[in-house]
Amino acid sequence: MREWVKHQDPNNKYGAKFTLGDRDVELPQTAIISVTRGENFNIFRIMINGTINNFVKKQLQKNENLLYAELSGQLQGGVGQTITVWKKGSSMNNFRKKGAHKFAMRFFSWVFYGGKVQAYYLTWKISNSIPEDNEIKEIVKKYGKHYDGGKLLKSAQQPPLI
Repeated sequence: MREWVKHQDPNNKYGAKFTLGDRDVELPQTAIISVTRGENFNIFRIMINGTINNFVKKQLQKNENLLYAELSGQLQGGVGQTITVWKKGSSMNNFRKKGAHKFAMRFFSWVFYGGKVQAYYLTWKISNSIPEDNEIKEIVKKYGKHYDGGKLLKSAQQPPLI
């Protein structure tokens, strides 16, 4: 079974990234990437988000249709981001509807939709390789669905094929 690997942020002792799989994986033509990003989490929301992520990580680890996953967070700025790369879109949709992820969406949505949290969501088709972290941040903020404290400000748009 694949294992999660922790990468401590060398510039921030309160930041880390967890990866599952190889970022340089060969992508099939049907591959999609899904990004969930939250900013301005307070300490309580960060702790809840981290706890929920531990359950979701176990579910991701068992999924054969997942090509790559990355969970990252920074205490300063209250940032949390999840990146998943799937063989095809239906694989991601099936994952979202079951297990720990379904539970998290149902009972802990207030973590992403309350307070001063800025939440971004986007799923899009990728072709050659997984974009770098700074590109992903730009893409999800420019094209993704955007919520401010739970209020929808912008619907998602498909970015150009990368």
